[in-house]
Amino acid sequence: MEIKGIGSYEARYPNSYVSEKAKPSAQSNEATPYMPSTDRVEISKSGSYLKGLQEHFPQMSFSVGTGFVGRTAQNTGDNANRWAFTVSPKLLEKMSADPEAEAEYMQKLRDIERATSLADNFLKALGSKTVYCENFIDENGQLHHISASVREDELNEKLREEARENAEKLIEHVRENNREAAEKLEGLLRKAAESGELVLGDSDMRIFSGAAKTLEELQEKGDGDGGEEAEGESAGSGGCVAINAAKLARMLAAAKTQAQLRSVIAQIQSDLKECDAGKAQGFDVDEASVNAAERLLQEAQSRMGQAENREATPEEEMASALASLF
Repeated sequence: MEIKGIGSYEARYPNSYVSEKAKPSAQSNEATPYMPSTDRVEISKSGSYLKGLQEHFPQMSFSVGTGFVGRTAQNTGDNANRWAFTVSPKLLEKMSADPEAEAEYMQKLRDIERATSLADNFLKALGSKTVYCENFIDENGQLHHISASVREDELNEKLREEARENAEKLIEHVRENNREAAEKLEGLLRKAAESGELVLGDSDMRIFSGAAKTLEELQEKGDGDGGEEAEGESAGSGGCVAINAAKLARMLAAAKTQAQLRSVIAQIQSDLKECDAGKAQGFDVDEASVNAAERLLQEAQSRMGQAENREATPEEEMASALASLF
């Protein structure tokens, strides 16, 4: 995965959050300069293609724009959303005009999706709440990111200890194949423990990208569960695409609310579409894992009517996050 550094944006917008030299604290109310769009015509033309893209990545929320806008009511506080992405209209133009470019950038979007999922679940497992987040995907398919999260004080010490232990377990899994990413994750863990807040930038998302790739490789080899393959989970080999159905089953078991079930459904649908894309590119697909995922999708959809339409408790959020880590 290639998530580019943010230096190229500092020259144009030196006072904005995209400069890591002046990262805000999680409690800062400082606003960033609005970056007006100069591509209104291009943005208008990109709308129809964006709708199709949304179907491939149901967990991600897309809008068209040309950069960060700074803190607003839409991306701060309870409205902060790690899954909201502003996409360059030039990228959408490239993707819609050239099938080869589309395949290349779709893979980059999948990489961004994986990195975001790991970062989101890592922070939730620590009992942290995101209070500000912006994501911009530029014309080359590279992610530019800034976010702030704070520790939720309502979590008791027992839950905090469980969160720390599970975060350390995640780091040890990563360390097996990627010592550098593991050491950087440890640094983030220390920062969160010491200050109770954490600001992430582009370089931090590259850490989560590398860690996500390492975990995926371990799962494909069957090493993620002590070298034994879980039911419904296939070990991948060269050129074979499989779904980690065992992890999806854990996520479904942990889902208690309609919002959590929708998240699980979106993840299963994304995995199934990725398998379809792999098959279209000539890769072998593990049909057993696909069938298991389809059964889990049906179960999740059938549970929607019985699940409560409410916010998840901190304990439920943590359980769901931990189920998504491995």
